Amino acid sequence: MCSLFLLTQSGEAWAQLRIVSFNTLGNPRTGTAEVYTALGVESVNGIARAPDIITLQEQSSGVTANHLALLNSLYGANTYAATTLFGAGDTTHAIFYRTASVQLIGQELIGTSSTSGQPRQGLRAEFRPVGYDSSADFYVYNSHFKSSDSSADSNRRNAEAITMRENADALGAGQHILYTGDFNFYRSSDPAFQTLTSAGNAQAFDPINRVGSWHDNASFLDTHTQNPRAGTNQGGVDDRFDWQLATAAFLDKEGLSYIGGSYHAFGNTGTHQLNGSITSGSAAALAERLPGYTESQAAGVLSALASASDHLPVVADYQLPARMGVTAPLSLGPVISGASVNVTFTVANTAGVVAANGADELDYSYYAVSGLSGAGSGMDMALGGGNNHSLTLLTGGGGGERTGVFEVESSSQSVAEGFAMRTVEYTVLDHAQASFSEFTTQTSKVADFGLLTLASGPITLDAEVYNLIAPSGFTTGLDLDEILVSGDSTLFSLSLMAFEGLDAGQAVGFEVAFLGAVAPGSYSAVYQFLVSDEDLPGAAILHPLTFTVLATVIPEPQVVLLALGGLVFLMLQARHRRPHSSLMGR
Repeated sequence: MCSLFLLTQSGEAWAQLRIVSFNTLGNPRTGTAEVYTALGVESVNGIARAPDIITLQEQSSGVTANHLALLNSLYGANTYAATTLFGAGDTTHAIFYRTASVQLIGQELIGTSSTSGQPRQGLRAEFRPVGYDSSADFYVYNSHFKSSDSSADSNRRNAEAITMRENADALGAGQHILYTGDFNFYRSSDPAFQTLTSAGNAQAFDPINRVGSWHDNASFLDTHTQNPRAGTNQGGVDDRFDWQLATAAFLDKEGLSYIGGSYHAFGNTGTHQLNGSITSGSAAALAERLPGYTESQAAGVLSALASASDHLPVVADYQLPARMGVTAPLSLGPVISGASVNVTFTVANTAGVVAANGADELDYSYYAVSGLSGAGSGMDMALGGGNNHSLTLLTGGGGGERTGVFEVESSSQSVAEGFAMRTVEYTVLDHAQASFSEFTTQTSKVADFGLLTLASGPITLDAEVYNLIAPSGFTTGLDLDEILVSGDSTLFSLSLMAFEGLDAGQAVGFEVAFLGAVAPGSYSAVYQFLVSDEDLPGAAILHPLTFTVLATVIPEPQVVLLALGGLVFLMLQARHRRPHSSLMGR
């Protein structure tokens, strides 16, 4: 059941860190595999993940190699790697790390081993979370301080602490530092504890602030790590010997930071007997933290801790810095000059986490650089899905190819990809220019059929509607939306229909026909073409075109001649009837 769960972790995101400090009692023992497996199953604050860093005490070269081989057999080949330095002393230390989560930047031994001062050399490793830059680097110290509660032992512990602090202080102020290991503190008044927590560049703090005298003190029962076994020369669980102390940079809840409520001694649910074995604790309480485990299986984990561990592992989770992702369109469709158009983009905290509290919040601001206007700011939690924002295109000043540029910048501590510049290509078109002329703007036209007779059949005239090219060379298409007609419309017909998207420089030809009349007279019809830009952002209704048609209808020629002939006859007849003046005077 447990190994199957671990296989499901292979695609797990690398953000957020689970760090474990573990005195293993030397080589892997019966139950060590069960402990390593359960450490990757335990859910705390909604986070369940395999350890990213494990600091081990009471190691040697061969012991470390055996633990590393066991981890990689459980979690997959080459999942873990180890530091390679082993310090002088009766025991030494090692640090394992998941290569998919963190990079090992550097390692060094701390101090000099002696029989009177510092008993063992410490180990310091510098790590960098995968996918982040050097601003997210942090340091992990691993030590095994002198044991026992005599004054001499206390002084030798303090010698180790002094050496460690001197080394850490030299890193400078504001560094992310964890002090891990088996420190063998019996109380917070221990000189070594005071040295580590004294003021200075690398001052250490207890993430859970549980200071006092914890030796054999039931009020500290839930913090105790020593010793998971009970019996002769075993002692039972009665001391807080194992720690993860952190500098202030790890406790400010910004960037790389401790996740509150995650610090605990693994297997310790605060239900065991003081000075008893960890197996006296509630298996049911532990099962609540181990998804998929039955109470019986959780009891097996407690037994494994008792048999495989010198001390209980100390576990804590740490959020990683935010990661910024900005998604924006590469280009937009054409828009018309003067249009009010927004570019919508998304800013998201893309830290790959298994729970939202696994990464710092992303704080950011955005602003237009060119071709756009606007500015703003926002915040996104990991797994928040991102926030949509808009900037306005600058579309004035005539047609042409444009590029909009904007920037997004995060102020979050040690953020990955904290600066982004995006460009958006777009084209601005000038308004369409409807005309009856190919060369100049002509918004009215008269088509005159001239003199026609009643017998004239349908007669046609040709005309065109043009979309002129704007001076910029970038012109939107022309739509003919509607034709309104007035006058003697029944005597004429128009072949033109509504159209869309007439390209600039192109024309639509049409015919107008005179259909004939039943009586002589002057006839006319007026066609009003309602035009607009094609349907793009910024489209406008344009000045209409007015097309007027005229026709004058006269009688048939024979009728005219007969009429004229009759008129001449009457005139002549009248003339013959008129008396001659010369005769009348006679």
